[in-house]
Amino acid sequence: MVGILVVSHGNLAQSMLECVDMLVGVPEQFAGVGIQPGEAPEEFYKNLQEKASGVDSGDGLVALVDLYGGTPNNNVARLSMEKNVRIITGVNLPMVMAAAMERTETSTQADLVEGLLKTGAGEIMEFKMEKK
Repeated sequence: MVGILVVSHGNLAQSMLECVDMLVGVPEQFAGVGIQPGEAPEEFYKNLQEKASGVDSGDGLVALVDLYGGTPNNNVARLSMEKNVRIITGVNLPMVMAAAMERTETSTQADLVEGLLKTGAGEIMEFKMEKK
């Protein structure tokens, strides 16, 4: 099964996993890691490697990252030179929930990336209420 790794600045990744757990439950091969204030990038990279190894069963990973070009993204890009990792930036909670609910034993990285990009983008909208 393709592993899912949520990667962020601070506690965003862990908070998203807590929300997913509350709403639908966190499945196996699903983890989060965030770089903490004052943490050296090399220390973060070691933590990232450990989390990635914990969710990678050999079918690769999809990393859901908070910001394009930030330290978490750049470290996942570095990790992708060692492991089979597809990276999606701009993670949002609907995307993480979809990854938890829609991933199956037969899902490929390509299938997941395509579906998660659609879900993430499709959930960004203005909410309007009509006034009486």
